[in-house]
Amino acid sequence: RGGSFLWDAPLEGEEAAPLQLHALLFVAARCAFADSRRGSGMRCLMRVLLVIAVILCAPFAGAQVTPQPGYIYSTNVLTDTTQSCVASASGATFVAVGPAYTGQGQSVVRLSPGGGFEATVLTGLNSVSDCVWDASLDTLYVADNGLEASGALTGDTVFAVPSASTASGLSAVGHEVLPAGSIPSAFGVALDAAGSLYVTDSAGAQSGSVTKISAGVATSFIPSGFDFTSGIAVDATGNVFVAESLASFENQISRYDAAGAFQDVESGPTYAHGSYDMAFRADGSLLVTGVFAGDVVSIEPSTGASTPFVSGLTYASGITVNDFTGRVDILSSTFVTPDPPDEDYSIHSFTPIDRLVPGNGASSKNCVNEVYGIELVAPKAGKPAKKAICTDGAPCDADGQENGQCGFPVGFCLNVDDPALPDCSSSGVASFELKRSSPPSSALETVAAAIQAQLPLTESTCFFSDGITVPVKNAGTPKEKAGKGLVKTKAASTDAKALKDSDTFKLVCEPAAP
Repeated sequence: RGGSFLWDAPLEGEEAAPLQLHALLFVAARCAFADSRRGSGMRCLMRVLLVIAVILCAPFAGAQVTPQPGYIYSTNVLTDTTQSCVASASGATFVAVGPAYTGQGQSVVRLSPGGGFEATVLTGLNSVSDCVWDASLDTLYVADNGLEASGALTGDTVFAVPSASTASGLSAVGHEVLPAGSIPSAFGVALDAAGSLYVTDSAGAQSGSVTKISAGVATSFIPSGFDFTSGIAVDATGNVFVAESLASFENQISRYDAAGAFQDVESGPTYAHGSYDMAFRADGSLLVTGVFAGDVVSIEPSTGASTPFVSGLTYASGITVNDFTGRVDILSSTFVTPDPPDEDYSIHSFTPIDRLVPGNGASSKNCVNEVYGIELVAPKAGKPAKKAICTDGAPCDADGQENGQCGFPVGFCLNVDDPALPDCSSSGVASFELKRSSPPSSALETVAAAIQAQLPLTESTCFFSDGITVPVKNAGTPKEKAGKGLVKTKAASTDAKALKDSDTFKLVCEPAAP
């Protein structure tokens, strides 16, 4: 059936290739999952992927990654290949790395807000498919479907990493939420507001399912009826969105209520978007990955209408959205072996311009440098928002803990095409200087040096850092009160008449409520 679709489908020209390649990927997926119980599935999968890499990938090599208007694209290139799982936390980013489908070959690492390596938190994984972070418990859940891989000690289940923001060196063995083999084709994971965990089983042939796990007890939320179930996401009202690849290789997203009752088909059957992973943005739109050489799309749940969000990634898989900054992080694969390009090693980040802070200078100059990672808050109702006010332990606090201090994950976005500053237009950035940080921040000094090393800049570019830590005054005493800090910068454009953008950003760390 896969061959019939691939070569007999009524597609022509440039439109045909991405869809045919997408279908071939699912031929590979079917081969792997259908035969996985016999242990031969991954060998078949790798053969098909090799065909894709050698014969079919070339026409798409070097495509320019382009986000929808209103976002700035940047990358963090790691030292190992990424594997589908990326999760944003208040004080870190978690990502799976390692060789594809290898017994005990994969692990999950924790990166700092600036993107630097902090720790390997979970080892002994084989085929990681997705992960999600529970903010209330500081627990990271990781799905793995590679129990059949040679040398695997555990898998085909979901693992829980406790105290994920500080965990290090844990083994997957012993951290199973359900026993190994409980979910043979574990794929997507998502959380609802109550902390219940949802896991898709990509079994195919109408036997795909969704399991719900609450307090360690598993129930059949949707016992069967899906084909290759993959991405899953839960909205703010408790509706559960499930994506699947159908027998026709078309993709479909269905909505269920909090009790598991079918509501409607949100999108599909269609080849216009994938089904690999999903994540909600703050505006309620649903981002969907999983089309080979096609777009990551944004779907409006109320209408099912989709628009391109990102183009140019070869095969986007894992996706996450930072609740505070709105930054979207995506992983992607090219299936090129043995030496894949940087795309496979990268976290691809898309920063929303409307969440940046332009500063307090003239609006005609403020687009030269805008700040990432802070939000201006009014001190009282009716007062203007002039300072970045954060409460210890709140989502704006990058360390994610109530510990007597606030971590402001300050970054800088330069040469911004900002619709909110229509009278500001910069042709590039010629200079950047960190004039002062109080308290002193070596992380900000490091990112300032990184910016200076890349000057002059002609594109819109974001640089992230571990930021600046502002302690609460008299922390832990009855007299504790808000701590204060600031960041002063100076930048100039490359225009013949240079735009000089000087800003002071005031930071306030409020004590946590007693």
